[in-house]
Order: sequence, then C-alpha cells, then structure tokens
Amino acid sequence: MHRIGRFVISSVMTVLAFSLSAHAASVTVFDSRAAFTSSTSSLTTTNFEGIAPANAAQNFPNPGLTTSGVNFFTSGTGPFGSGLVTVYSAGLASMQSAVLNTGTGAILVWGPPNQPGTAFLNAVLPAGINAVGTDFWAQQPFISVVDVIVNASDGTSQTFPVNTVNRPTASFIGFTSDVAISSLLFRTPQGQTGLVVDNFSFGQTTSQPPIPQVPEPPSALLLGAGLAAIAVGGRKKLKERTS
Repeated sequence: MHRIGRFVISSVMTVLAFSLSAHAASVTVFDSRAAFTSSTSSLTTTNFEGIAPANAAQNFPNPGLTTSGVNFFTSGTGPFGSGLVTVYSAGLASMQSAVLNTGTGAILVWGPPNQPGTAFLNAVLPAGINAVGTDFWAQQPFISVVDVIVNASDGTSQTFPVNTVNRPTASFIGFTSDVAISSLLFRTPQGQTGLVVDNFSFGQTTSQPPIPQVPEPPSALLLGAGLAAIAVGGRKKLKERTS
C-alpha cells in the first residue's frame, strides 16, 4: 500500500504540473499595420527621431539603445561579433542610397559583420505588453527571409519567417498575444547585410484580455484533490490493518 500511495501522490504532482504548464502563448500574426492597429489600443510608436544629431548617425554598442522603454541591442555569434545598433537621423538617411534611405525619416540600422546568419537584433519590451509591431526592410538583397522570434513571458518562444518585399515598400510584422510579450528577436540569413527598422509600435490587444500566465484549471485541481484523497484513504486502511 505504501507503494500505491507514493504512486498516487506522484501522479497527482504530474497531473497538476502538466495542467498548470500546458498553456502556451496564443500569438496572432499581422502583416498589415492597418489590421494590427485596429486590433490594438494604447499604442506607443518609436520613430527614432531626435536620437542622432542632425545629418549624422550614432552608434549604440551593447547594452544598446533604450528609447520609449524598449531596449534594442544585438546578440549571437560571428567572427566579428553581432554588430551594433545605429540610428541615422532623417537628414543623413535621406542622403543614402536605397539600401538605407527608406523615405520615412530617422531609422534604426543593424548589420552583423561578415553576415554570419547567427546574430540577432533584440527588442526587449516593457512589462505587460501584449501587442507589438514594426516596419522593417532587408538591406541587401532587398527581398529576403527574416526570422522574427516572439518570446512570451510564460517562457515560450515562437519563430515566424517573414518574406520581405521590394523597395520602397516597407515590410510589416505585428503580433498580439494572450500573455505578455517580453521581447522580439530578428535574425537575418547568411549573406544578408542587415535590417532597417522604423515605426516600432507596442501596446495592448483589444481582441482578448490577457489570461494568467499560470492557469489553474478547476478540473485539474479537482482531479488532483480526488487522487490525493485516494492516497490518504489508502494509508488510513494500512494503519487500521497493522494496528
């Protein structure tokens, strides 16, 4: 009976652990800023204006650039590192070729040296954000596949490959989630020189309210209580037989 009791208690813990951790972030993807905006509220949009001096660029070595509560920095591997976050002022961007001149004013630029395909541009969000979206462009070639990784506050991570469009049109990617989104990571393939980012927006989804990160399903708790009662009953009967 001791073995049965231990087995039942172990089963209780397994069922509860599975039930409490089974929920993963449910992420909705948008490839249109209009659709993203209509599904969100309280958006803050960073357009990188006023960060770099007029007609100049400014580099932000790690820990990177923090603006409007978002921390942009680089990570990953490569023979010459993961590159820098750089902000081009609107004046300087307008003087560049189509690789960097998006026509949208000031921009954030990232390009990992030697184009290793193993580096990341990170954007860490303020706490409690469950909607995020941005315009971006691949540098060269203009049409490329960019992996966008959504890290949620429940510890889950999901990767979404995005096919960028040709210039001058911006690519857009946006996400809403039923749990908070902690960060976005952008990864370019080997041979791609980098990314340009602008109009980085974050806020709240209006499609559904966030749910607790560690749900407690009543059915799972009732099942756990029932199994625990069986274990206690088994121990009680064993005592009566041996007394």
